Amino acid sequence: MGKTVPLPLQHIASWHNVAWALQRAARGKRHRSEVRAALAKPEQTIETIAKSLSEGRLPQGQWREFTIYDPKQRLIHAAPFVDRVAHHALMRSVEPVFERVLLPSVYACRVNKGVHKAIDDAQAKMRRYSWVMHMDIRHYFPNIDHHRLRAQLRRRFRGSGLQLLDAVIDSYQTAPHKGLPIGALSSQHYANHYLNDADRWLLAQRETRAHCRYMDDFLVWGDSAQALRCLRDRFTHYLGDGLKLTVKPVLIQRCEVGIGFCGVRIKPHCITPSQRRRRRYRTALELIHKEYDKNRLDGLQLQRRYDATKTILLPADDMPWRKHCLGYGAVPDV
Repeated sequence: MGKTVPLPLQHIASWHNVAWALQRAARGKRHRSEVRAALAKPEQTIETIAKSLSEGRLPQGQWREFTIYDPKQRLIHAAPFVDRVAHHALMRSVEPVFERVLLPSVYACRVNKGVHKAIDDAQAKMRRYSWVMHMDIRHYFPNIDHHRLRAQLRRRFRGSGLQLLDAVIDSYQTAPHKGLPIGALSSQHYANHYLNDADRWLLAQRETRAHCRYMDDFLVWGDSAQALRCLRDRFTHYLGDGLKLTVKPVLIQRCEVGIGFCGVRIKPHCITPSQRRRRRYRTALELIHKEYDKNRLDGLQLQRRYDATKTILLPADDMPWRKHCLGYGAVPDV
């Protein structure tokens, strides 16, 4: 374990850091009323947030709940704008430390990484190895243990800033001392780092030939199904005992058959959309047809809408199926 990094509150709460965080949090959201109100008096907003941070607390520490259904139903928690600014100010100091300790094969919430590169890396490994195992954590964000998360953070940081890290953790819970909110900047980074020890444990096992993770979605490659089954049993116990997490049913199969990961099906030499992405594409395509038939779209608008719709499938594609959708207009069964 490396040395801990100093995390002083006065640095996080500095005027210039909060001013940077204010502009960062406002990007693409300046039309919203709470953002406009904060930017109408920027100096006052910065001073208010800086004062809260210097005291080791969030400005409000409240959450607004709403549900999304794309790509699947999720309960999202949104912080007030001033709290989002505080999260940006905090993560500006914390994120570089997380970045240094995460493995190269971890792709969520990282600069120059992301879902497309995770899929590319997974496909390259599908060509190289014979067997693959897919593991997914059951209800990951609601089951993150606060005590273990705090212990991890204290292995990385020291100083007065730990008070603010704890305040962010304490601002939300699904059960006593459990859970992080889906939708918050800090919780995404906390959750990504929470499995860092699990990544390193996996790579230390003799059965593991390669590894790829996107948040709580794991792919592990091995030489045989039997080796991966042994690894599955030990890893399940490791997650339960060490991190208080449970795993969904695990899938182990030959790489040539393909595996579902990050919304696509990956085979050694092709990537096709998942059934969920196909349904989203078909629904969007139907809407475009209806609006065009009602003369609400001209030719240029139609092309632009379709270009946006096609991105639902990327980086995967299934050209024969997509041509069938476009050629007949009606949505085919898959």
